[in-house]
Amino acid sequence: MVKRRPTSGFTLAELMMVVALMAGIMMVAVPLLIHTGRFFWLNRTRVELQRAAREVMDTVTKNLRQAQSSTIVIDRLNVNQPYYSRLSFTTINGLSLTYALNGTLLQETRGGKTRTLSDDARFVNFYLPKSSDMTIISVSLTFEKAIYQGKTKALHVASERVRVMN
Repeated sequence: MVKRRPTSGFTLAELMMVVALMAGIMMVAVPLLIHTGRFFWLNRTRVELQRAAREVMDTVTKNLRQAQSSTIVIDRLNVNQPYYSRLSFTTINGLSLTYALNGTLLQETRGGKTRTLSDDARFVNFYLPKSSDMTIISVSLTFEKAIYQGKTKALHVASERVRVMN
């Protein structure tokens, strides 16, 4: 009687079963990974926009409260910008400040030196809610940033009314 040696390896049926299971796992895993990546980018962008909006709003309102109401001018930087997108004033200390939208840049000019407050500004609006009261100015900001596949995430900071103290 001839003794058979045990053979090592896989049968074709076992191999096809493994391939089918791997294909099923990949069909579920790939979309899940794509969705997780998009969720991560969306949340990261939202947090960045919120942080930038808070910083800009705090800077503008803090300085605007120190403005001399008789020096406030609201206009636009150039004809390519929306109306009411530039705010100029002089503080009680005699410092000249300007906040202006220039393309997607929100810039602050302080005593002749310009710095960029945000690269992602989409819309900025300074206006007087009451024409009879020149000491209250509403500030409205919208920021926008690209996320994925040509899509963008926008964040609008609700208008904040600032009372000019001087």
